[in-house]
Amino acid sequence: MSRTLLSIIGCAAFCAASTAALAQKSKDTLRMAFQEPIRGIDYYMSPTGETSMAQAIVYDSLIAYDEKTNKFEPLLAKAWKRIDDKTLEFEVRTDVKWHDGQPFSVDDAVYTINWLADPNTKLRFKTFWSWISKAEKFGPNTLRVIALEPTAFDESRMAYLTAILPKHVHEKMDDKVAFGRAPVGTGMYRTTQVDENKGVLMERNKAYAHGGPARPVTNVGRLDFAFIPDSGTQMAQFLAGNLDILRDVDISQAEHLAKQLGKAMTLGEGIAWTYIAFDAQGRSGKKPLQDVRVRKAIAMSLNRDELRKLLVNEQPLKRNPQSLCWEFQAGCAYGAKLPPYDPEGAKKLLAEAGYPNGFELDVTTFLGPMKRFAEAAANQMSKIGIKAKVDSLALATYAKKQSDGHIEVIVASYPAGLMPDVSGTASFLFAPGPRDYSGDREVHGWADEVQTTVDPAKRKEIGRKLFDAATERAYAIPLTGNPVIFVHSSDVNIPPLGSYTGFGLNVWDVNWK
Repeated sequence: MSRTLLSIIGCAAFCAASTAALAQKSKDTLRMAFQEPIRGIDYYMSPTGETSMAQAIVYDSLIAYDEKTNKFEPLLAKAWKRIDDKTLEFEVRTDVKWHDGQPFSVDDAVYTINWLADPNTKLRFKTFWSWISKAEKFGPNTLRVIALEPTAFDESRMAYLTAILPKHVHEKMDDKVAFGRAPVGTGMYRTTQVDENKGVLMERNKAYAHGGPARPVTNVGRLDFAFIPDSGTQMAQFLAGNLDILRDVDISQAEHLAKQLGKAMTLGEGIAWTYIAFDAQGRSGKKPLQDVRVRKAIAMSLNRDELRKLLVNEQPLKRNPQSLCWEFQAGCAYGAKLPPYDPEGAKKLLAEAGYPNGFELDVTTFLGPMKRFAEAAANQMSKIGIKAKVDSLALATYAKKQSDGHIEVIVASYPAGLMPDVSGTASFLFAPGPRDYSGDREVHGWADEVQTTVDPAKRKEIGRKLFDAATERAYAIPLTGNPVIFVHSSDVNIPPLGSYTGFGLNVWDVNWK
């Protein structure tokens, strides 16, 4: 723990002790901090983990996913069915109103889906909806969403991040960014302020009654999100009793804070994991990595238990990946075992491959917490003779290095596609393109099939081939689960398994004790 943090804790501890236990429960206002000012409550125009969290409580999707039971549930659609491998039909509710009092209708859903599918609609993550051909209205309260090809992940994409927008407001706006500054939704909370200087204020929508088991109504009346980019300032504000939840806290700091009166810690495990991937196809010119024995040797040099402790110390994880998918994700199946931690066996494999003295290696990672994680992995590689240098980059610099084909090995975190389906991972790691490190056409084929095969049993068969090949051929290996660590007032209840979203928290699961 840094001296700066200890100083902050020491200076704030006295005043915090008198206020922290009460937090803002007495005023029914839950206070959190956003890392950066956002352009609006609209993931389409401002895609961040913070806007994904906020969007999900201001707007609704047609269907929702209950992460406690791993089942899809009705939301704005009261019923739905699959017509064929390319078509979902939704019957929408007729008893929901927008925050401005106008009635929600099927026309809003048709408008939103077609706006997302329109080639002229430019979005950063357009690929999330590029599978859609069109939406068509069938009768007064029914629509069909038609895909361009058989699409296995359509329900997941409709449940996650596909917020339905009010046609009567959004369609008239030339500047769609402006919509998020004064958003109108049907969700559990309505916004009363979106200001880049003052932050975001929300209050619970008292008319909200359609959330069902997937989105139960919380007992928190108001939300206050301040824009505080500096983590030290966030910490000081929390300790002074001005914030009720801190997000993404270092584990050692979190454990220290949780010992204080009125404080608690929760590991939002979600579905993110850390992984290592190798340039097996040789784009970077690093010849040793084209030998599966070398890739396996490097994987065997990594002590995953020790790496996990960098993230959570001795805290147990309920979710630790055994493959590049989670068992509850649709399309996930695997049987291959991850390479064991075996430095001596790793040295033998290197010698067999013709590298008894190891070789130099460039390990790419991102700025922030992953830098320390990658450096620890590089240190473990050194025990078998691999002289690894860590190159930690900002996202834009990383993207250029990737597109130029200069990445030899990457150690990073990945949110498992941000949905309960393997499609995101299959396309992210194993489809042809700049992120493809395998160059394996057989794997490319399985990655495509697992996205276009709708039959669940057949999908699992394909998924098993894909994810077992990734392990057995050592193209990419999961290392640890990667939870989001929250520190919060002890009168705030946060469930331990977090959220499948990038933020790591669903607000509807947070309650006053």
